[in-house]
Amino acid sequence: MSGTLRDALFADYRQGQGEISSAASYADVRSLWPYFDANYGLHFRGLPRTVGILEVGPGHGSLLAWLRAQGFERIEGVDASPGDVQFANGHLGADVVTLGDAREFLDDRHGAYDVIVMKAVLEHVAKNDLFEVLLAISAALKPGGFVIIDVPNMDWLLATHERYMDLTHEVGFTPQSLSSFLRLAFDEISVVGSQLANPTRAQRLLREPMIRLIRACLYVLGEGADGALFSSRSLVAVASKPRAEAH
Repeated sequence: MSGTLRDALFADYRQGQGEISSAASYADVRSLWPYFDANYGLHFRGLPRTVGILEVGPGHGSLLAWLRAQGFERIEGVDASPGDVQFANGHLGADVVTLGDAREFLDDRHGAYDVIVMKAVLEHVAKNDLFEVLLAISAALKPGGFVIIDVPNMDWLLATHERYMDLTHEVGFTPQSLSSFLRLAFDEISVVGSQLANPTRAQRLLREPMIRLIRACLYVLGEGADGALFSSRSLVAVASKPRAEAH
């Protein structure tokens, strides 16, 4: 067999890593919709349903299906995994997702989109390629457009598991490093911890006291750990106003 380990993993990502780490989403593409409601809903609320939206790395296509259920008419995706492209298009009912390299795809679409979304994608990009991908994203946005980037949070208590659960993960981000990275191409940036989707009564009652207790323990340990955003599994960043000097 020729090619790299990365090529082999992405060639069969749907049946390999995808089924291992995201089996529930492949079984029911609506399983992540409460998460999208809780973490993305605010950013899409009030947008005209005719805006152009691209998802980079849609995988099983759950987010695109959620967007369609919200009434958005112009949705697209680009993914490097043939199995995921076939699966997503199978339930979306049309050739919404294109097979291809995201950077090459974006290079031909300057100023084409109002919104670009990358959920659980940026951590798969090699560090040496991150800046070029970021520039391609910013160039593909229309004036007034924005990008939503959702990545695993390396401040989370189980961040080591999140970082190494997938062999195609290349990098990890904290709120600080993600903000620093996005400022290379955007002037307006917000990075927050992801919110729980449909928390249980026990979670609502016990979460905040538990967070305060853990933070107090980290404060005692010192070394600046008391400021870590350890309570959110993911980081959700919104970036807008691409910097002209970045292009």
